[in-house]
Amino acid sequence: MQNLKHVLGKYLLPIFLILAGIGLLAVASGQTNLYIYGGLGILFVGILSLLYVKGLIPMKLQIVLSIVFVLGAAFFAYSDYAVIQEEIDNIKRKELVKTHVVQRLKDIRKVQVAYHKEKGVYTNNWDTLMDFLNNGKVTLIKRLGALPDTVPTDEMARELGLIQKMPEGATDQEVIDMGIIVRDTLLVGVKGTIFNKDDAQDRKTPLKLDSLSYVPFSTHQFTMQTGTVESGGVTQPTILVKDPDPFDKQFQFGSLTEASTTGNWKE
Repeated sequence: MQNLKHVLGKYLLPIFLILAGIGLLAVASGQTNLYIYGGLGILFVGILSLLYVKGLIPMKLQIVLSIVFVLGAAFFAYSDYAVIQEEIDNIKRKELVKTHVVQRLKDIRKVQVAYHKEKGVYTNNWDTLMDFLNNGKVTLIKRLGALPDTVPTDEMARELGLIQKMPEGATDQEVIDMGIIVRDTLLVGVKGTIFNKDDAQDRKTPLKLDSLSYVPFSTHQFTMQTGTVESGGVTQPTILVKDPDPFDKQFQFGSLTEASTTGNWKE
């Protein structure tokens, strides 16, 4: 029994190291070369320990070689961890950049759609777009009250004098109480209309209108191109806005070959 314990004690560490090295190499598929080198280092230390136990190499040689392989395995293990961590950080950064870039493109699209609604075209000039955002107006139609069933259209109601403009100083509730039908055209500021409370609730990143033209986490601007296409005999304006120097994938919205403002991200 004592001899058995002695034999097991002698061979336990070498066998454990050899099995550990083999186990690491067995699951090395898809791992980096540094991971494989670390597994080989542990396996070699186990083999050296086994050779020493069997008396095939002197102790000094076994110690020196074991130290070399252990240090090598530790170095490769740390390097492998650093490579994996760098890849994880890179993936996180890509996702962060994507979130900010896509949100910025959505913001630009909102302003361009409003500009198109008012002007009938898009603009490829940042100064023009920013002036429209800060100083421009958009048209809103105020609608209060319902038409009688006998008067199906606004045009007929106007002819009959049923539709009036909003009385000066009257509130919406006062108009409803008076039974007046209101169809009034209002001009309101662009910025407060498109970047309202609903926008604040839906957005993924903070609103930064002073840097609207710039790609997040960069020093360059988005490019804006405009054009026209013929569709069904009608000339329609087109726009393409994109990041000219993307960190990873190039995100954009719009097209110069069709009248669309769809983004190339998952909407």
